[in-house]
This record gives sequence, C-alpha cells and structure tokens, in this order.
Amino acid sequence: MKNLTKVKKSIRGEVLGKTMRDRIRAKAELLAENLEENISDEVGELMGKLTTELSDEETQSETAGYAFDQIRKALIDQIKKRLK
Repeated sequence: MKNLTKVKKSIRGEVLGKTMRDRIRAKAELLAENLEENISDEVGELMGKLTTELSDEETQSETAGYAFDQIRKALIDQIKKRLK
C-alpha cells in the first residue's frame, strides 16, 4: 500500500499538471459563462421588483444603469459568501 504522503504528492502533481489545468480552466470558463448569464437574468428580474421610481425619461437610463449595477454587486457579494 502506498504511503499517504506519496499519494497526496501524486494527486497534487496531477492537478497542477498542464492537462488537468487545461481541463479545470475549460470547466471554470463554462461555469463562469453560465453564471454570468444567470446573474444577468436574475438582476433583470430583481430590477422589475424595484419600487423606486427610476426618474423621468431624461435620467431613466442613468438611474436604471445605477440600479442594475447595485443589484448585480449585491447579488455577486452574496454568491461569493455562499461559495466560501
């Protein structure tokens, strides 16, 4: 039976190797892409729940952008907390 330290070293070496790093990077890109799409969808839904009037037509674009950014930041902060 192999020594536990040797097995861990082998695993670490394989995970840090180019082949596995490329696989991990590809999965991370896919997850990030899907997550970004989901976040945008959820932010859009949450934007619809705002009760604050976004202002007149002149400033609506700016206030909508601000609201979107604020909701997105808060949502990402909560996601980060759950991932830890």
